[in-house]
Amino acid sequence: MGMTNEQKHKFENLITNLSGTTLIHGDCIGADTDAHNIADKMGLINHIRPCTITQCRAHCKGKILAHPKNPLVRNKDIVNDGEILIATPETMEETKRGGTWHTIRYARNNNKPYIIIWPDGTTKSS
Repeated sequence: MGMTNEQKHKFENLITNLSGTTLIHGDCIGADTDAHNIADKMGLINHIRPCTITQCRAHCKGKILAHPKNPLVRNKDIVNDGEILIATPETMEETKRGGTWHTIRYARNNNKPYIIIWPDGTTKSS
C-alpha cells in the first residue's frame, strides 16, 4: 500500500530535521519503498535489510545491502542498528499482528526512541 501523502510529507520533514546520513529499511513493497525514494532524493545512504519473503521485497538499490533474514529477526536488526525508529503504520490504531507493529513494540520494549507517523500525518513519539 505505501505511505499516505500526509505520511510522506511528515517523513521528509522529520528526516530533514533529524539530520541523519543513513536510512535503514526493510525493502518491503510499500512504505519502505516510499521511504527509500525520499531518502535517495535527499542524498541519504540507504542501508537495506531485506526479509526472506521474496514476494514482499521491493528490490531497492542502496549502498549497503544486508543478507535477507526472517522478517521478525530483520525487524529487530533495523531497530538495533538505528538511532531512532520512524514507523508509518497503515492504521490509526495499534494492531496485534503485522511487521510494522512488531517493530514498534520491539523498539518500545527496548527503550529505543521511536516516532509513529499516523496515516493522517500526526505523530506520536517516545
